[in-house]
Amino acid sequence: MRYIFDGSQILMAFFVFGTSQSLVNYFPRFKDSEEKRNIFFSTTLAIVLSNSILFSIVFLLLANSLSSLLPNFHAFDYIGYSIIVGFAFAIMDVSKRQASNYQKIAIPTVLERFSIKLFFPIIFLLLLGGFITVETGKLIYAICFVILFIIALLYVKKVAKIQFNLNYQKVFDNSFRKEYIKYSMFAFFSILGSLLAFKIDGIMVPNLIEGANAMRANGTYSIGVVLAATLAIPAIGLYTIYSPIITNYIAKDDIVSLGKKYKEVSMLLFALGGFLLSCIFLGIDDLFSILPTRENLLDTIPIILILSFNVVIDMTTSFNSHILLYSKYYRFNMVAIAILVVLNVSLNIYFIKFLNLGIEGAAYATLISMTLYNSVKLIFIYSKYNIQPFTKKHFILLLAFLGSVSLLNLIPTTSFIILDIILKVGTCMVFNGFVIFKLRMIPMLNDWIVKKIVKK
Repeated sequence: MRYIFDGSQILMAFFVFGTSQSLVNYFPRFKDSEEKRNIFFSTTLAIVLSNSILFSIVFLLLANSLSSLLPNFHAFDYIGYSIIVGFAFAIMDVSKRQASNYQKIAIPTVLERFSIKLFFPIIFLLLLGGFITVETGKLIYAICFVILFIIALLYVKKVAKIQFNLNYQKVFDNSFRKEYIKYSMFAFFSILGSLLAFKIDGIMVPNLIEGANAMRANGTYSIGVVLAATLAIPAIGLYTIYSPIITNYIAKDDIVSLGKKYKEVSMLLFALGGFLLSCIFLGIDDLFSILPTRENLLDTIPIILILSFNVVIDMTTSFNSHILLYSKYYRFNMVAIAILVVLNVSLNIYFIKFLNLGIEGAAYATLISMTLYNSVKLIFIYSKYNIQPFTKKHFILLLAFLGSVSLLNLIPTTSFIILDIILKVGTCMVFNGFVIFKLRMIPMLNDWIVKKIVKK
């Protein structure tokens, strides 16, 4: 499943080829004309379909010719499934971007993020119950994504009142066509590099770890990745909502408003991410120890903690990638991602192969490379726009998180694990929640709480 998913994400970049980013970047240009909006979206879908057919043929031929040269490279065994899932992701991505232009992302996000979490256990339960084979499970997995992309397409058609129109000459004149292709290509290389950087560990772990447990290690690492990634769910939704807003600010050269949103989103995401990470750090050992699958889950704890820390750092740096992607400096995003790819691959090889750290090495490689990657982007944005996402409140809240976790971790354990979880995690939630409220890290939450108290 991990191989199919990671492979599909990389294939999706080729299928979309930067068109979904162009859909957001150039939407303000056509938002006042219903006909041009329809043509722009319809043409984008047609490009994605054409790219999918072309690159599917290319990758199938490559897999066929290289499989004999690289017999131990397992990705070739699953490329057919990855193509189907990758195409589904491509259509869902384009649909989600168009929906974001209308500030309607709830349904696409649920389809893309939560529905998948429902499919996994159902397929595994059917397999464990002996109702299906592994091959049937992979086929069901691919079909589920096909259903999802159909629903996503129908949803965006309704929300955006799409009337499919392929009369592209009315939109894609010579000057815009050149501009569109140029931007889409840079967006493609940026997204491809990003996916390679973020998904390469899923390919490298089973190929760098020797022995019969390679795929089991990849599965264990995958569990850690999935659980750590849940911290980023609020960020994904916010970034999708803010993409058109960022584009609008940059188009109007309203850097003051952009800087305010930059800080506002950073404070919100740091508060949420740090709050959850503190609770996870204090309670995960006790929680996993009382679960039936504790022997398997305990191996994932270091991965979850390291990658969760990485997610919080990434969230705190706010939408720096989106600022670069939708600005005139979008070329730099590709440079930054190229640095990230080289770092991640090199560090994976060093930590896994030479230091024999296994999946923990892969997690450390991701943490180090992502931290450096975000630092480079922060410095560049500050040098060009003189804005950065951090405030004094970040530092105060960081001290609160570190202090509460350090002190509560020293509390002696009792013989009742549930009581330990309630005492440590509960106290952590109350204390850090109070600090977040006093610092107004999430103004909307403060206003809602005050309104409730006043009403009472």
